[in-house]
Amino acid sequence: MKRLFIILAAFAAAALPAAEKFDLQKKTEAAQKGDAEAQNEIGEYYADGGGGDFAPNYELAVMWWETAAKNGSTKALTNLGAALFGGNGVLTDVPRAVKIWNEAAKRGDPDAQFFLGAAYCNGKGVLRDVQTAVFWWERSAKQGNHRAQNNLAFAYARGEGVSRDLKRAFELWKAAAEKGNLVAQTYLGLCYFTGDGTEVDQKKAVAIWTSAAEHGSVESMRYLGIAYASGRGIRQDKNAALQCFIRAAQLGDEESRKAADKLRLDLSMEKAEKNSGSK
Repeated sequence: MKRLFIILAAFAAAALPAAEKFDLQKKTEAAQKGDAEAQNEIGEYYADGGGGDFAPNYELAVMWWETAAKNGSTKALTNLGAALFGGNGVLTDVPRAVKIWNEAAKRGDPDAQFFLGAAYCNGKGVLRDVQTAVFWWERSAKQGNHRAQNNLAFAYARGEGVSRDLKRAFELWKAAAEKGNLVAQTYLGLCYFTGDGTEVDQKKAVAIWTSAAEHGSVESMRYLGIAYASGRGIRQDKNAALQCFIRAAQLGDEESRKAADKLRLDLSMEKAEKNSGSK
């Protein structure tokens, strides 16, 4: 397994449900009456650019989040911390962002717990402390936060901040993968491929990587290429493997570029040997 993988996004406003049409007028009326959650949602609306209808207005978003936070919205605290961390609509202030996340995390917000854990793991705004990072990811993961589940899985897989436990890592990657986390899907596939934390099922690994690759996972493209090249979990097809490596390399994966170069050479040599033998 690779080194502990950490995600620390610069901005993390909650996305509005796709099926729900945002009624700005109605929300504004509620916000003007002191509804903290409506105030927070208006901030998210402006940060999201109205779902892509206009350019994000982070300054306006921050104004609403500050108002919502003062009125007791925990989610607004989390969003405000993200804005401060990334310098979106406000000057970057990482220590203040972490302080705000700490308050929201104590109130039980799973996103704040995830971001606070990432800050501790990376030493951003606080002294690096992986055990404290794991503490907050555990709480976030229990609430179903797939990013916390994914990071926590890496911690268990590597034994960083917690005792090494491959079975627990597998379970966490599985939980995060089921929520659509592409990184978790890649490593869930790797668990099935190698038998780390679960029984070997290379066909299942290939199926997971195929799906993740179709959704843009570069690492899954590479591992799928390895499966095709070796014939493990799927019928050997070196040309299909080459295409997987090329796709991943085009998306910036250096390991796939090297694998593609090596496989091209191998295929050329095999072709030359075949032609030589047919004479």
